[in-house]
Amino acid sequence: MIYYIAHWDWILKNSRFDIVKYLKDELKISGITPIENRNFNLEESYSEVINWNYKREKVLDIKGVINLRKFIINCNTKDLIHLFTLKSLIIFLLSSIFIDKKISVIASITGLGFLFANTNFALLLRTILRPFIRYKINKNIDVLIFQNKSNLDDFLSYSKFSNRTLLIEGSGLNTKTLKTKNSFNQKLKVIFVSRLLKEKGFYEFIEIINKKTYDGKFEFYIAGSIDEGNKSSISNFDLENILKKTNVTYLGEIKTDYELYKYDILISPTHHEGFSRIILEAGYVGLLCLANNIPGTKNIIEVLKCGKVIENNSIEQFVKELNNCEEYISKLNYTHTRDIVEQNYSVSAIAKKMKDLYSEFI
Repeated sequence: MIYYIAHWDWILKNSRFDIVKYLKDELKISGITPIENRNFNLEESYSEVINWNYKREKVLDIKGVINLRKFIINCNTKDLIHLFTLKSLIIFLLSSIFIDKKISVIASITGLGFLFANTNFALLLRTILRPFIRYKINKNIDVLIFQNKSNLDDFLSYSKFSNRTLLIEGSGLNTKTLKTKNSFNQKLKVIFVSRLLKEKGFYEFIEIINKKTYDGKFEFYIAGSIDEGNKSSISNFDLENILKKTNVTYLGEIKTDYELYKYDILISPTHHEGFSRIILEAGYVGLLCLANNIPGTKNIIEVLKCGKVIENNSIEQFVKELNNCEEYISKLNYTHTRDIVEQNYSVSAIAKKMKDLYSEFI
């Protein structure tokens, strides 16, 4: 049995669900995750879904660590564990203390996230965890998968991981469900799509909107939800105050597969990213993408030729390029972009890479 383990059910739904469904006839994959959203219907893809009672809003849920430890002890030697996210990896290492390794373990680090953020608390946490991670990771993990080379280099330097590493860009885009654009709106619709987190660039997007240099040629939209389990989330109070003062329409969560095509320009001022799924989606659908120049966004935009990267998350440059957007829109080549996505980043492309990797262990 292959077990997908994540500290949040959204991870096993949004980024893994289609991969598991694609492999369902050939491999049995079960999911272990806290069940926060019953509407996800993970059972449609996974052979079994085990409710891991882990409270992700806590920095560390000791009871959740113990729950995972009990599961690890009961695994047999033919099982394969695939962990998703850096936080899930760290929880797994803590759960496996004083347990002799008998199973193969793969971990996908989809982004370095909060632990590598530029804050004093993150620095303190990195410093505290470093000796433990360096001691445990080579003993417990067989393969680490990264989504961009920069994250790979940074984490290897930090962790001293010396076993096998792989670079697999993306988590598999289901292109069959994406509705694509045929034309642009006369009044261009600019959208920010993300969980409403500080490091996803929420406040930078608000700054971009508030620059009064657009002469009424844009409409601005925010799509996403507050993440109450994340300490970096915008609060309901802050969001309400911002919406009162800013000329923006708040959409809540949208189904990007069916709704993203209605918009024209995606703004992504994110501070860090493993491999931006929303830019991949937007580029395929046909939106112009303007994004902060970081490893998890730069490569996508340059390879797909779907927009422009902004140096140092500069608000002034975002505004400048937004005002020059007609020039970039005229150069978009949907055929090129969609062919590249199908060949390299689609569900079938990523699933094949995963199947080949699993076959080495099963």
